[in-house]
Amino acid sequence: MNPITYIGTGFSTHKNPFEAAKEASSRAKKQIRAKNPNLVIVFSTTHFSQHSLLEGIYFVFGNNTNIIGCSGYGVIDNSGVHKYGVVVMAIYSTKIKFGSGCIKEINADNARWAGEKFARASLKNLGSTAREIGLTFSDGLLEKNSEILSGMKDVLGRSFPLIGCSSADSLLFSKTYQYFNKEVLNKSIVGTILSGEGSFGYGLKHGWQPLGRPRRVTYSTGNVIKKIEENPAVEIYKDYFKKNIDEIKSLLTQISILYPLGIYLSEEEEYLLRNVINIDNDGGLVCQGDIPQGSQIRIMMGTKESALEAAKLAAQEARYKFSDTAILGAIIFESVSRIKLFGYRINEEIETVKNTLGETVPFIGVCTFGEQAPLKSLEYRGESHFHNETIAVLTIGEHHGLV
Repeated sequence: MNPITYIGTGFSTHKNPFEAAKEASSRAKKQIRAKNPNLVIVFSTTHFSQHSLLEGIYFVFGNNTNIIGCSGYGVIDNSGVHKYGVVVMAIYSTKIKFGSGCIKEINADNARWAGEKFARASLKNLGSTAREIGLTFSDGLLEKNSEILSGMKDVLGRSFPLIGCSSADSLLFSKTYQYFNKEVLNKSIVGTILSGEGSFGYGLKHGWQPLGRPRRVTYSTGNVIKKIEENPAVEIYKDYFKKNIDEIKSLLTQISILYPLGIYLSEEEEYLLRNVINIDNDGGLVCQGDIPQGSQIRIMMGTKESALEAAKLAAQEARYKFSDTAILGAIIFESVSRIKLFGYRINEEIETVKNTLGETVPFIGVCTFGEQAPLKSLEYRGESHFHNETIAVLTIGEHHGLV
């Protein structure tokens, strides 16, 4: 018997969490020909009883099912973005191997260690097969998600592709969830390293363009920019918008979405975006993600049209490796900021991705507080980074020439 891979997806908005997970899982199970999956990936909004969701998945797939996933501001399937619901992807494969892991109780002091420990645990569970790509989900309210990613790269290598997201809630910024088998977690990282005879593509873009002159970060600590060219960091926005600090604070949500900061990376094609989520008492800018001291930054500007084109380019990069073989499934990581930018037009972006990947490709996705992926396509294994305001697409299939 030739090795084979099946991927099925399901979506539900049933108000009962057990029934919602059961309905979504049943649809996915039917598409994998009722086989027992190697892995189930689940994304959900935070409206549900989270434990009941997992119980519904196990009811359909059995108690030995391996589950990873997280909560989001919204979930995504082939029909678009949904601010209420649960999506499930079931993967059955005799080709792809999965080395899953989970690290709990992460804080600002042990973030890098947690990333290292997660990578080592996942590799240990994987065995001796060659690793291909990592898929991870961490708590979006953790202060140092960039440090977790750095810890993983310390073990796996700086060019090893890592793709995933930081979990989200319904913009209450109070609690997000990560799922690992039968556990509902917070302040954790969960995920898997994929290996074997699978084929994986990915793409990441944002569409924001630089404005004004580049400026140097002269003092920063972690995710807080204290000084830009020896001035309080908030001056970069005061100068550009010609407004005082109180006016900047009152408009911060809108400014952060439309005019994030971009970090210039000389070895990459795109700027690395950072949302500004707060302004501290001395004019420091608190960002989602680290800003290394000495970085060259610029104010960035995004439009619906440029962001839509970026989504198409990200999907094209993710599809590139599958020029002569089928994409069996895909996962989309969509920044909450992009949801806010697009407004009622958000489903145009999902439709663009669907048209680019292929109308029949099943996919799921989640709306996140941060994304992680390399900045370039698989043709060049660039370094993975923590991102804001991006769309990242992962495609899954089988090696060329194998059936």
